[in-house]
Amino acid sequence: MLAKVFNKGQVVIPVRMRKKYKINIGDSVNIIEEDDGIKIVPLNSDDDSVESLAGIFSKYAVGERIDEKSIGEATEKYFVESVKDEIY
Repeated sequence: MLAKVFNKGQVVIPVRMRKKYKINIGDSVNIIEEDDGIKIVPLNSDDDSVESLAGIFSKYAVGERIDEKSIGEATEKYFVESVKDEIY
């Protein structure tokens, strides 16, 4: 099926295909680069994509906000403890 690319790189997905693949206004699609071209895959609201999981544990976060330094210190501590048994 032919489609025109507009000045901002936009392509219109024909209504027949939007209905068939349940793509609605505001929905997201994944554009996948393949060896022979590109593929557009709809992301339905029930997909388990990384984006759909963002922030799901925020209600369990307690205490101070974790900064980059704290993450680095915790990572280093864990690494040292896990390697300690292998060295000694």
